[in-house]
Amino acid sequence: MKKISFCINTSRNEREYLLLLLNSLKENTQIENHEVLIFIDSDNQKTYRTLIKYKETIPDLKICKNTKCPLGHQRNSAILFNEAKNDIICYLQSDMVVGPNFDQHIIKNLTDENTVLSCARIEPPIHPESPEKITKDFGLEPDNFKYDEFKTFVSELQKENRPNIKGHFAPFAVYKKTWFDKLGSFDTQFRCSREDSDTIIRMHLLGLNLIQSWNACVYHFTCVSSRGTGWYKDDEAAKYKNDLQNKADEQELKRFFRKWGYFGHLPKPVYDVTFSINLDHFADLNLLKAIEPYCTRMYLNDLKVVQQLRSQLEFESYYYSNLRWKYTKEYWEENKQFFFLNDFNDRIRYVGDKAWKIEEKEGDSMVIFKNSDLKKNPQEGFKILTSIQDLIDDTNIGTYEHGFFKFYIREKNNLQKEKIKFDYKKILTGDFKFE
Repeated sequence: MKKISFCINTSRNEREYLLLLLNSLKENTQIENHEVLIFIDSDNQKTYRTLIKYKETIPDLKICKNTKCPLGHQRNSAILFNEAKNDIICYLQSDMVVGPNFDQHIIKNLTDENTVLSCARIEPPIHPESPEKITKDFGLEPDNFKYDEFKTFVSELQKENRPNIKGHFAPFAVYKKTWFDKLGSFDTQFRCSREDSDTIIRMHLLGLNLIQSWNACVYHFTCVSSRGTGWYKDDEAAKYKNDLQNKADEQELKRFFRKWGYFGHLPKPVYDVTFSINLDHFADLNLLKAIEPYCTRMYLNDLKVVQQLRSQLEFESYYYSNLRWKYTKEYWEENKQFFFLNDFNDRIRYVGDKAWKIEEKEGDSMVIFKNSDLKKNPQEGFKILTSIQDLIDDTNIGTYEHGFFKFYIREKNNLQKEKIKFDYKKILTGDFKFE
């Protein structure tokens, strides 16, 4: 049997979920053939001390405990994968339980290094149904989980021998070489969500074969790693968690737009585009913040507005995520280097009186308009600016006018390939010891 490195991240209040997952790995895989790596991103429940006992029953168990603020699974997954000694890595979240013969079905379906294998999720009816998962309630928490019923259900499902389908999501298995040499890990600018969507686009651009097996199954309690335990309950604590996660998600979506120009899972051309705005009327910062993610850079002719806009965008970009991960200001300043952040000093630029000299402007394409026109016609403006990538893709090089917009399309260089990889080695920096 090929050997698998099962890589698991776990954080606050997740100990009981993690123990359930480990017990399922012991029972439903030939665990003596494999490696289990666990990154404890928060040890508020003395999880490390509990896991030491598992070394007696899991022969190749390695544990790393982060003693500071949580890193987030985008970064600690890279640390886990890098430590893995086997060719095949399987990424699991602590709020999952694996089904019978889990390892065998991974090995059977992960046929080559060009394949990324996702495992079928079985989830309680909290989220809407979707074709890539099975909705069936076996419990909402570890203490009420119907483990035997789940195993029986999976065994019956496996007898159906459903054909594989296309798709990608966690949990997944992939060759370690493929993950690092081709993808370069998760993009850590996505700190609370959207890293999976970003990864899917990059996988497509690399021509990887994304498949899902219905026989390699997990039960997924859902959202514990992102929203915390008890997030689905009708109480104030859950409301706070969900409201905070939603605010963080808004920022993640903006980061996605900044990188790809749209939201989706299939690749689309990405072009360099500058918004050059004549602030002929007092600035509405909320309006400017709303359109900012859809351009590569924004030129403004008011220095005070530029400074304020930069400040607000940067603050909002990290504030909600830092609250989510309980980062202090000091800790963030020390560690923000490990996240691939947007540079708002570069994105928001002061140009003064030169704003209207097209020949002096940076960028392949430029959209020029007056602030007053956008404020008078916000719906028309938003329709154009939020679909600017599609518009450029469908338009030839040249100069155009549409409504109150002037378009200068000078070049059409597709930037997709520049966005696939990054220097993942930077996020591996740190004193992380697996014992």
